[in-house]
This record gives sequence, C-alpha cells and structure tokens, in this order.
Amino acid sequence: MHNTGILGGSFDPFHYGHLSIVEAALALPDLDTCILMPARVSPFKVGHKMASEHDRLAMIRLVAEEYEELQVSTIEMEDDEVSYTFKTLTRLQEQRPDDRLWFIMGSDSLLQMETWYKGKELLGAFSFMVAPRPGYDKQAVDACIEQFEKTYGTEIRILQNEQYHISSTEIKAAIQEGRSIEKYVPPVVERYIYEHGLYT
Repeated sequence: MHNTGILGGSFDPFHYGHLSIVEAALALPDLDTCILMPARVSPFKVGHKMASEHDRLAMIRLVAEEYEELQVSTIEMEDDEVSYTFKTLTRLQEQRPDDRLWFIMGSDSLLQMETWYKGKELLGAFSFMVAPRPGYDKQAVDACIEQFEKTYGTEIRILQNEQYHISSTEIKAAIQEGRSIEKYVPPVVERYIYEHGLYT
C-alpha cells in the first residue's frame, strides 16, 4: 500500500506555513508521497481576486522540484465547477487505486468537517492528517478526532508541523507596500513573484 498525502488550497501564494506542513508530512516514515493540489475555485474563496491559475501552478511546481517525494496535481484546476474535497478525492482515488489517500488539513478545518459537502461520506471513506494552527484548541481537536474515529472509523493523525502566523493577505500587503517577503515565502516563490510582477 502506497501512502499518499494531499495538501490542497489556493496557494495564493505558496508560503512557509504551507511548506512546514509538507515537511512535517514527508518526515513521517510511512508516507511515500505528498501531492500539492491547487484549487481552481475554492468554495471558501468564491469572489476573491487571486493570481492566475498559471502563476499559482508555476509557483508550486518550482517548490515541488526541490523535494523528491513532492508532486503536483491539477485535478481540481481541470474541473469547471467549485472544488469540493469529496469529489476531488474520489476522482483521485480512481486514478490511484493502489494508494491510501491522506487528506491534509488545518486543525480549524477538522472541526467543521461534518458540515462540508458530503462531509460524513468523506470521513468514512478517507484518512486524514491534521496540521495544528497557531492558537488551536487541542482539547477540542482531540475530542473531535475521538468522535470521528468512533462514529465513522476514520483514521486521523496529528502532524508535528512548525506553526507560522502567515496569511496571503499579509504577503500581498507587504508587496504592495514595498516591504520584503523573504520571511514569508520560499526563495523560488519570492523570485517568481517579483519576476512576474504579481500582487502589485
């Protein structure tokens, strides 16, 4: 069985908060691959102005080139509809029938999972890795994991990722104000942003 982690998001842009989660997942001895999966239209960001799909994809491909076990999937970008996790993972599982898929999410998202599109089916069909966010409620997360394991038989693991206080809004503001973004994003992403005049 090939264990594959999937980290989705708008990656607008990809930053050190994302990278810390990827590195924590890849540090697990039984995780073989991690996939970065940029969303075309996140259901939580409809109406928000983002960098183009081409630019967001180019940035994460540059990051993936630096890690042997890191891959990029465009499965959500190829869908004309809003990206829902259940639909995406079901399609990905069909493409990778021998893989065990581990969807990677923030601790805040885990607490809301039952309210997601087909959330209960999602919890029953796939495995999950949870990346603690700054200031997360450990007691609430632990109780949620216990409930989901008991109710749906879900396997959920907590990642030991370094927690960063970074938001895409903060990065874009820094660019527009002429401040350095070196502390926010990997060098390949920083270089791409400046070379292509993004977020100005």
